Amino acid sequence: MKIEYVVLDENLKIEDFKEAVALLPPERQAKIARYRFEKDKLLSLAAGLLINRAIGESPITFGEHDKPYAESGVYFSVSHSDRVAAIAVDDVEVGLDVEEIPDESRLKIADRFYHPREREYVREAADQCRAFCEIWTRKEAVLKMTGEGISTDLTAFDTTALPLSAQLFTSGSNGYCMSVCSAEPLGEKRIDISELELKELL
Repeated sequence: MKIEYVVLDENLKIEDFKEAVALLPPERQAKIARYRFEKDKLLSLAAGLLINRAIGESPITFGEHDKPYAESGVYFSVSHSDRVAAIAVDDVEVGLDVEEIPDESRLKIADRFYHPREREYVREAADQCRAFCEIWTRKEAVLKMTGEGISTDLTAFDTTALPLSAQLFTSGSNGYCMSVCSAEPLGEKRIDISELELKELL
C-alpha cells in the first residue's frame, strides 16, 4: 500500500496553476471552479494531481454509493483537510481519511457517534484531542472503504477491536491524523508514506 500527501504552502495561488488545472479531467476542473475559497481550490487541484499520479490516464468509473474506481484495476481513496491532501493506493479496496486535530470543543461529539469502547479510548488517552481524531479518521476510513458514507450508524462498529482493527492503520504529524482502512487484514503488509511537494505532481 502507498500513501502520498501534500501540505500546501499558505502563499500558493490557484492562478499560478492554470496550466495544471487545464490538464485535469473536466469533472475535476468543474469541481475546482465550484469552490469559493482559494485553499479549497488548491486542495481539489492537489487531489486531482495525486489521482493522476496514481492511476495515470485510466478512466474513472463510479460504483455503488458513487465510489470512484480506476478502470485499470488500481484502488484508491482521496482525502483532504485544512492544507493537507492525501491519497492511498492499493491492490484491494481501500479508504483513507485525514483530519486536522481538533480542539477540546469537538470531544463531546464522541458521545453521539462513537462506540462505547471508542469513547473509553478517548477518555483514557493522555492526549484526548488526538485520540478523538484517531477514532474519527478510522471511522471515516472504514466508511470510505465500503463506500457506505456517514449515513451509517457510527456507534454500531468499533474501530479499536478485532477484526476491524486489523484492517486499520493510523498515523499523523504536524497537527493532523491520517487513517487508512483495507478490505483485508493488513498483517505484515508494507505501507509506504511519502510527503510530496505540489510541484512534484506537475
